[in-house]
Amino acid sequence: MRKRMLAAVLTVAMSSASASTSYESQITNILQDVSSTNRMVRLNAVNRIDALMASLSDREEIAACKLLKAKLRIECADVMGEESIYDYYAYHDATNLCWGVLNDFRADRSKWQFYGASLLLPRPLSMDKRYGDMFSVATNALSALDEQGMMPVATNVWTVLLSQELLQPCNVRDTLRMLAASSLLLSDANANVSSYTNGLPVEALAIVNAIRSR
Repeated sequence: MRKRMLAAVLTVAMSSASASTSYESQITNILQDVSSTNRMVRLNAVNRIDALMASLSDREEIAACKLLKAKLRIECADVMGEESIYDYYAYHDATNLCWGVLNDFRADRSKWQFYGASLLLPRPLSMDKRYGDMFSVATNALSALDEQGMMPVATNVWTVLLSQELLQPCNVRDTLRMLAASSLLLSDANANVSSYTNGLPVEALAIVNAIRSR
């Protein structure tokens, strides 16, 4: 009986180690594909991400894959082409993927996956004119960031998912403030958003002002 139990434990442990090794061995190449300017390479990366997710059990690794897939679904057009390719279901998929990650990490806001989802989600929400949800996502992330005071990230995934600049918590905070102000103005062009715009960098403030004057 003990031998069978030991064998079962070892099997689970080996399976977990194998899944982690699978993630580490594949994620670098997947990140390269996600960053590609070739549309077909990017589209094929979705299939590779799905295959990798199916082999994983670690929730943080699965969440990273979901967010990378959401990014690809949001940016489904060929970034080098002149014509945009709109896929109605792409934004729906991205919304569900990001909501899933937010819900999985709602009680653990020290993880970068929570903030990654909070930064990606407003775009597909805006396409559905869900401005109230945009505001809630942005302000909840702001509150969490203020409470945590820091945001450890998986640098390789984060920079591909968002940007090098958003490695700095202060830049993440400014982006979230810009998103909060933008969502309020999209709901009400006369909304007072000064509490979110005071001290914003020029680039972020220009986005808010463009929405205000639309």
